[in-house]
Amino acid sequence: MLPFYKKVAYGMGRFGSSFLLTLTGLTSFWIYGTFFELNWLLAGVALALSYVVIGLTHWLTGYWSDRVHTRWGRRKPFVIVGAPGLAITGFLLFVPNWFLDTTNPALEMLVFAYYVTSLCSFKFFYAFLLTAFQAWLPEITDEDERPLVSSMQNTANWIANGLGIVAGLMTTLLFNKPPDPPGLRYFGLIFVLAISIITVLFYLPSIIWIHERPDIVIPKRSVVAETMTVLRNRTYVGWMFAVGFLSFSFSAITAQILGFSQEVLLLKTLDLLLPPAITLLASIMVFLYLWVKLIKKIGKGKAMIGSMLILGFLLPATAFISRLIPAIPNVVVAIMFFIPLAACMAVYYLMSYIVPADIAQADELLTGQSRSGMYTGFIGVPLNLFQAGSALLLGLVMDYSVATTGFNTLGLMLWGPIFAPFLGIAAIILLYINIDPDFDALKAKKAETTKVQATT
Repeated sequence: MLPFYKKVAYGMGRFGSSFLLTLTGLTSFWIYGTFFELNWLLAGVALALSYVVIGLTHWLTGYWSDRVHTRWGRRKPFVIVGAPGLAITGFLLFVPNWFLDTTNPALEMLVFAYYVTSLCSFKFFYAFLLTAFQAWLPEITDEDERPLVSSMQNTANWIANGLGIVAGLMTTLLFNKPPDPPGLRYFGLIFVLAISIITVLFYLPSIIWIHERPDIVIPKRSVVAETMTVLRNRTYVGWMFAVGFLSFSFSAITAQILGFSQEVLLLKTLDLLLPPAITLLASIMVFLYLWVKLIKKIGKGKAMIGSMLILGFLLPATAFISRLIPAIPNVVVAIMFFIPLAACMAVYYLMSYIVPADIAQADELLTGQSRSGMYTGFIGVPLNLFQAGSALLLGLVMDYSVATTGFNTLGLMLWGPIFAPFLGIAAIILLYINIDPDFDALKAKKAETTKVQATT
């Protein structure tokens, strides 16, 4: 059993990195397309390339973090290098104006190159860090304590996500507005720098205190052999495609919610932004707790399927929700939209940690080898390829909106109906796989196999 203080240390590690990822996910596409006036299609291409980088990094980091053997263990060296790398690149992403004249249209391709380089570097270090960090979960916990540790991790994660969303929704307060040169205001600069430093500090307790089990059998096979092993796992492959279709829609939500809030829901001032933002943060925490309780009663599969179907019916509302504003205050409309959105997304973020860990432990019980890094990492390849496709589609939608109307509003309304059907596909896939393994049966089978081997 993991001591309580180590559970807290492991859980809190995600705060800074989740905050940075949420903030960049919500704002970078919007910031470079508006404040730094980068062509929307180029912004979409940069975002798509970053997903390819993070996907490949997840895969290869998963493999190598399974194989390395150091005095600090298999996972810890990746955390030691990844945390400061993530903090530095995350900060640089917000300051292209330090290195380029972003107001000069002739330098647009240089701005694009800076965006691609800084965003891809950020995604590389995120995958490098988080793949190894998440692969620790089945190696430092058993299945009985895993939901608690995961919920503690998700508490830190969702507080970070919620605060990141709040900060993202208030991006206009962090950046200069025309006619001032685009770039972070002094407050924005201090804010982003502080989050970057916190990212490193919050991983230090895990670096100091967390150690994996000493009895882990390290796989010796090649990356190809290990990849083929995980791809023969039917549950894992099904989960991989379900998560791919989910992420196709989820990445669109992340990229568009800032612009949607400001230009469709008209939440452009602090007094209008704060009530929906605070409600969203509170909803995240409440529904995270409720899902943990509900999953114990109905299982992970039913919870996932139900939430995805509800979200699939909610997203098309982006096309017409602005029509409610003349009759209902826009703050109320935003709250009505954000609460079910937070509830449906919460269950996926909770289970995105539990399910791969469960699959990895079930595999270890059957094979006697721990390849949690591979199970955690390889899924990043299809997931991020789906997200890359999503980013390209978003870029095309926004570029079409500007080309046909001269404004962003049409694209910010149409994305919901376009991306909603993919949630239904994910729900259908989940019907055909079992993400609720019977660990008692697996342990009994392992014990029986061990007994037979001992007598022969």
